[in-house]
Amino acid sequence: MIPNLLLLALLAAPATPATDRRPVDRVAAIVNGDVITFSELTERSGSEYRRAAEMPPGPARDQARARALRSAFEAVLAERLVENEVKALGIDVTEAQVDTAIDDVKKRNNLSDDMLKQALAAEGLSVAAYRARLRKDFENHLLIAAKVQNRVKVTDDDVKGYYQSHLSEFAGDEQVKLRLILLQVPAGAPPADDARVKATGETLLARLAAGEDFADLAKQVSQGPGASSGGDLGWVKKGTMPLELERVAFALASGQNSGLVRAKTGWIILKADDRRTAKAPPLEEVRDRIREKIGNQQAELYRKQYLEELKREAVIELKLPELEAAAAG
Repeated sequence: MIPNLLLLALLAAPATPATDRRPVDRVAAIVNGDVITFSELTERSGSEYRRAAEMPPGPARDQARARALRSAFEAVLAERLVENEVKALGIDVTEAQVDTAIDDVKKRNNLSDDMLKQALAAEGLSVAAYRARLRKDFENHLLIAAKVQNRVKVTDDDVKGYYQSHLSEFAGDEQVKLRLILLQVPAGAPPADDARVKATGETLLARLAAGEDFADLAKQVSQGPGASSGGDLGWVKKGTMPLELERVAFALASGQNSGLVRAKTGWIILKADDRRTAKAPPLEEVRDRIREKIGNQQAELYRKQYLEELKREAVIELKLPELEAAAAG
């Protein structure tokens, strides 16, 4: 299975629109005898460089251009070094493997051939260019896997330690059992009407504070969902209600009433009948998931270390003043 990097390929380095005027080209750097041009860096940087170039002349613009070019250079440098290693090791990806990768992208994103072409066109890519990018991504993945995978070692103690220190990660969503009283205010109602409804809500708060039962009061006056059952909304998870209500609801302790909350539909009073958080599943149920996560973290660390090794071993000559300035900074 090809990793998620293939799913992200559409969002990889931004393509330069065909209408852009290309800058006068020159040598930006030489890496192990291979030339990296200025146009390669501006194309890789895309909108970041264009925004910097459009800034008013001055130190801020010079610094922004240098940062954009240096960032693009680091990305191109890593690609070149990995490409050389791919060639040296004879790693090759077949057309059939590229076809499989594209089929996987279409399946995961529910895309037809025409939809994929449209998505690529929106990014300034042809199908041929996309295939070439996937081939390169796949080759890079195989190289990194060959160089890094044997270093990845996840012990049972690693898994157990991660589980014990990340129990909240595996627990279910926090939930609140809510009741609601809604006093509707029609859209576009004059301020006087809104104030009148708010005053009614303040009277209800006083009655609740005096000990009146929330459910009974909701049956009498609420104009919202669940009114006939005392405003009962059941168990509510985060992300399932308007943000202004969610903030209030999840700040309530069990048995606590809220104050008046202005929502789009009117004035609202909430009550948290209860709260709960699902317990984390046993370690055995998530062991494989944890092992994979730790393995991926280790692999990413070793990948970065490997790229740094390649950079240290490379002969790099910076020819562009902006790159030299950014490196010195």
